[in-house]
Amino acid sequence: MAFRVKRTVDTTTSIPTGIPSFSKISQMIKKLINASQYDYHESETFEVKEVNLNASYKGYGTVTGTFINNPNQEILGGGVLPLMPNITNIPVIGEHVVVVEYNGQHYYTSIVNRKNSPNENAIPGASGIYEKDTKYGDTFERKDIRRVEVNEGDIVYEGRFGNSIKLGSDPTNGSPVIKIRAGQTLDTETRDIFQKPVKESIDNDASSIYLISSGSIGETFEEEQITGKKILIKSDGIFISGRDNIRLKALNSISLNSDVVNLGSEANESVVKGEELKKIIDMLLDSAIGAKTTEIATKLAISGGVPTPETIQLTSETTELQAIKDLPAAPYLSTKVKTS
Repeated sequence: MAFRVKRTVDTTTSIPTGIPSFSKISQMIKKLINASQYDYHESETFEVKEVNLNASYKGYGTVTGTFINNPNQEILGGGVLPLMPNITNIPVIGEHVVVVEYNGQHYYTSIVNRKNSPNENAIPGASGIYEKDTKYGDTFERKDIRRVEVNEGDIVYEGRFGNSIKLGSDPTNGSPVIKIRAGQTLDTETRDIFQKPVKESIDNDASSIYLISSGSIGETFEEEQITGKKILIKSDGIFISGRDNIRLKALNSISLNSDVVNLGSEANESVVKGEELKKIIDMLLDSAIGAKTTEIATKLAISGGVPTPETIQLTSETTELQAIKDLPAAPYLSTKVKTS
């Protein structure tokens, strides 16, 4: 597994003759030292020819193939296992992985970044055996996926398919920012430039979650400039399910912006618009007040302007209806829940 590469050509096969001198002895010692110099390599690159995702638990994620430095080298353990049990980076056929040996078993640690592409870095045939029309795997296909544009100090985890997690900061003030994205979108300008890194776009990427602390995201969100401590989520649909309950609490406001908002698992009743309902109720109150006012006037005309118990009752009812209409804030209008 580990190998050494000799630095110089061995020229110590002949021993100089004649009377020894300090200079001759020094030369001979230097030649001997140079001849013994090696570069030691603990790891070796390995070209992947097969990825095993259907094996038993022990062999899951194993790759087989050929060592690039020494193609005839035996693969210890029958296959090269991923080194880390909790973080697995599955290569595709044709990619090169870094292989180390521990206790008689070969392990791969990472994929060699041959093309500087997050999508695939395959160079089939580098080990000396080239197969025409090599496929990356059973389902994997190459796509135009770009690296995520980064700022100084950012830590980014990038998948092959336009998905990423960025632990970064707002470059204007250094405040923490976390961006989680699935589904990269390339604009027309970016498509024309080969391998140009792209920024995340919460408006254009397929699905995004942004967490910002006190800075901004450098773009508008729903035509609003976002600053301060915010969590932004955007996708074609957002589903939140609580087994017991869902609690939304905010000091100022909670906004749900969608073409359709369903409250409840079996929501099928329409929500009433409060202001529109008030208009209708005011119309009904005006109609009732007008009818009673007319009735009072008619009865007073009959009684010669003398109030009767009936007109007194009608007057009281009219006053009550007018008082309801004149309430400064209708009791059925919420001051905390708004709809559009």
